[in-house]
Amino acid sequence: MAFNVVDGWTVQGFTHERELGAGAAGRVVLAVDDLTSTKVAIKYLDGALRGDEAFLERFRAVARNLSQLEDPNVVDLYDFVETVDGAAIVSQYVEGVSLRRVLAAQGPTGPLAALSLLGGTLLGLAAAHEHDIVHGAMRPSNVYVDPDGNARLSDFATSPAGTEAQYGPQYAAPELWDGVPATVATDIYGATAVFYECLTGRPPFAGRNMARLHREAPIPADDAPGPLRELIHHGLAKDPDSRPKSAADFLAALEDAAVSAYGPSWEAQGRGRLTELAAQAALLPEPPKPKPSRSSGRNPTVPAGGRGKGGGSRTRWVLAAVAIAVVAAAGATAAAVLTGGDKKPPPTTPAQSSTPQPTVPAGGVDPRPLVAEIDQAVAQAPGALFSYQQSGCCGFAATGKGTLGVAPGGRSSYTLTLSGSGPARKAVHGVIVQDRLYVRVGKRWRSSPLGGRGYPATAEQISQGSSVANLTTLLKSATKLSRSGQIYEGEAPVATLTREPGMGTMYARMAQATGAQQIAFAVKLDAGSRPVKFWVRAGPEQGRNEVLRGSYSNWGRKPAIQAPH
Repeated sequence: MAFNVVDGWTVQGFTHERELGAGAAGRVVLAVDDLTSTKVAIKYLDGALRGDEAFLERFRAVARNLSQLEDPNVVDLYDFVETVDGAAIVSQYVEGVSLRRVLAAQGPTGPLAALSLLGGTLLGLAAAHEHDIVHGAMRPSNVYVDPDGNARLSDFATSPAGTEAQYGPQYAAPELWDGVPATVATDIYGATAVFYECLTGRPPFAGRNMARLHREAPIPADDAPGPLRELIHHGLAKDPDSRPKSAADFLAALEDAAVSAYGPSWEAQGRGRLTELAAQAALLPEPPKPKPSRSSGRNPTVPAGGRGKGGGSRTRWVLAAVAIAVVAAAGATAAAVLTGGDKKPPPTTPAQSSTPQPTVPAGGVDPRPLVAEIDQAVAQAPGALFSYQQSGCCGFAATGKGTLGVAPGGRSSYTLTLSGSGPARKAVHGVIVQDRLYVRVGKRWRSSPLGGRGYPATAEQISQGSSVANLTTLLKSATKLSRSGQIYEGEAPVATLTREPGMGTMYARMAQATGAQQIAFAVKLDAGSRPVKFWVRAGPEQGRNEVLRGSYSNWGRKPAIQAPH
């Protein structure tokens, strides 16, 4: 039965279908994207987490990294939504069951299935670690087994820094009990503890004083099959430095042990057995939730601000490859970006005017005749191919590529492939006409007003940022404008841009996110005064900024872009 709200609100653009579960981090529901009909899992964060600003700051960075990570052993994160009503994580919905459910229903998996499960877990961790993402609280409830027997990791970094041991005490490395931030080594320890439970049916340690057991109790490797005991000893080493240096290294050791003990077909056999166990568990009633540990030993010590020593290095925004290229380009001069060369542009030559104008911006170029030339040139050839990229510290990444047509008044229509972050991360074919987006879903077209969330939000960003009207607005608003060949470089005040119809909301958002008071830009024109490249930046060259970048080619007759039926 569908329901509308969780804790008084719902993420806009989705329809809830049913609750999937609840835990320390919050409630999870199955929902459907209203535009694409895609199923997603939405985790509505618990109030304690929503009120923990240190956790939110850290998770924003992790979410940005995760949204750029695509790996078959990691559940895709589409969006992290924050509103005045709450916060929620929108993720891929995985058909399958959690490993917790498999173990509760079936008991030990056997060595081949356990090895397959650990192998998939290590592959997912290795991919995440390469993106500076640490899971922090590995446990069976955060590992899903899909219908093909793949292990899929979820719930990265949903435990506040320094409290990870409390969220999964049976799987928490000794150092986590001292409030040390989670690391690659603690993830390997947790993955090994889960592996041990797959082999034996129980975690390696259980009791009233979990901290002491993890720190001091002998590693119970003798309960595991003989060929796999060395893996247990290595992965559950008390000293982090004695564990495998990386998930990839541990995976190599696993493969050697598996081939030696069970032959080269171990993985296929293990995956097949894991698939059987998951299918059988899915047919059984959901098992009761395990009771929380009654005593965890020493309470973790959380440093002031909720971070452990060295934790800040894992909370930086890391952009997708295209976004890195854009921001890196922003560090050069705008003219160098647009020319594509390493040489500096020739000295600026102020535009000459027979009638001096007191309102000409600093730099000597009068934008009024320039804007008139651009408008006239585009009106005579109102169609072009375009590409667009948007990235930065504080907003959704967005990319678009296709064909545009410019109508009188500056409004553009598009047929394009677009993608962004959040629910719009997957590239889709779309059409933008007037103020509506049309997206091809299967054999049908679905339409939605521009704006909101997901694909309509990404489409609005692309249509605003890549429009010729945006470029002429920047030129008209410039308080500084100079020329180097066919490149015009300048600055425009945010206060002016935010008042411009059709562009004000975009620049207001960029200014709010970066704190910028001026927008830097550069526009390159062809010999016929039509735009061929542009670059826009809010914020400093290095640091908290947002960058827009695009290009146009093959200006000519306006293509017939109409709303699909």
